[in-house]
Amino acid sequence: MKTRLPPLKPLRVFEAVVRTGSLTLAAAELHLTHSAVSQQIKLLEQHFDQTLFVRGQRGVEPTAAARIFFADVKAGLDRISLAAEQLLNTGQIRIIRVSCTPSMAMRWLIPRLSSFQIENPRVEIRVTTSTVAVDAIKEPFDVLIRRSPMHRAEYECIRFLDDVLTPVASPRYLQQHQFSSPADLLQASLLHLSSRSETWTRWFGEAGVPIKGQLPGQIYEHFFLSLQAALTDLGVAMGSLALIEDDLAHGALLPLFPDLRLQDKGFHLLFRPSQQDPVLANFIAWLQAKGKQTSASIRGEDSGKAQ
Repeated sequence: MKTRLPPLKPLRVFEAVVRTGSLTLAAAELHLTHSAVSQQIKLLEQHFDQTLFVRGQRGVEPTAAARIFFADVKAGLDRISLAAEQLLNTGQIRIIRVSCTPSMAMRWLIPRLSSFQIENPRVEIRVTTSTVAVDAIKEPFDVLIRRSPMHRAEYECIRFLDDVLTPVASPRYLQQHQFSSPADLLQASLLHLSSRSETWTRWFGEAGVPIKGQLPGQIYEHFFLSLQAALTDLGVAMGSLALIEDDLAHGALLPLFPDLRLQDKGFHLLFRPSQQDPVLANFIAWLQAKGKQTSASIRGEDSGKAQ
């Protein structure tokens, strides 16, 4: 049986009402009357045969099911808007080439790129992944993102994002294994990262736990692989808080001894500074703003004003 697509005009109205929390504000934004907005919401509720909004103290509030639906509706409308802009401006697209590690691309950059693309439809961000050092990169790039400072003639390097590490594991793994002190983790299945081979040793040192010999455990080539192992109950990984925000927020991963953190060098941007390239300058500023927002979240600060 084919799924019947809901009417599209009510979807746009629905998105505006949820986002603004008000039928009146949504009507003003969409240049409709209050009654027209109410009618469109009613059509959508009839389509799904359920109530989507309830009256709250500060206006209308979506039901729990409507909130979940809203996230997909907004993402879909944003993609349609972006696709339409790009179609209208075919042949006028500016390409910015970004090179970063696979984990940074998957877990930080790509999930945030839609907001930049929507605001800058004539700019295409092409992301490639690599773990090689800056001197070994052969492909041309506009922005290079790495986990430590970089040096290259005629390029500028800036630190834009905190890199704070703490042990994390899945709820199921922690139900099966009890850890009351940092020393107890010596008995855990530790998940290591080949590019950060010293991390667990450093963490135990910060915790005041003596280590005898080499720490056991599985070694992974990429950060996202060690996280996937932790997510599937294989052990305890050392998580970079900047890259696991969603996992922590949704409870997929839980921190162990969160007050014991390692401060690493931070994530850096390498680019060629140019006052003649406002498009690239705008993208660099956007990366810095997003990095500031994430760093503030890591430190537990109010990041509501970050862009």
